[in-house]
Amino acid sequence: MFKSHIKLSVLHELSRKSLSGYDLIKSLSEDGTKPSPGYIYPLLNDLEAKKFISVKQYDRRKVYSLTAKGKKLLNDLRKHRESMVSNMTRLWAPIADKEELSDFVRMKKYMHKGTMDRDLLFKFHKTLFTVYRKEDPARRKRVRSIIEDSIKRMEQCK
Repeated sequence: MFKSHIKLSVLHELSRKSLSGYDLIKSLSEDGTKPSPGYIYPLLNDLEAKKFISVKQYDRRKVYSLTAKGKKLLNDLRKHRESMVSNMTRLWAPIADKEELSDFVRMKKYMHKGTMDRDLLFKFHKTLFTVYRKEDPARRKRVRSIIEDSIKRMEQCK
């Protein structure tokens, strides 16, 4: 998974409520992210150093909260999400049917609820964009065929 995506997930969780590092790991694990303590605590230190989160000590427990700067960043990212989806939809338009495009736009809501395997989707997106960098109609036709075949196979799992 992309490091920045985990940071975004942390900011999103902390926008809901203040959490300890342990509770944050537990909360992120519920949607499939599952960062290790050796990963999450340096990440929290980095976010704190950048003033996106603050920390309060309660006995031996540290509780992390989103700062005003973190809230602004999260709100800015949410505002730009629609632009990103629009750009991705435009990029996919040459290979996707109208129904596929509307499904793609709806898919984003499920990613935040943990109902999809985000690691796999990010790997898919990265691979797809790598293939599409070159304007090669034969390559695009092959990719479309692979995607259509995959869809048929997934529909058999219903």
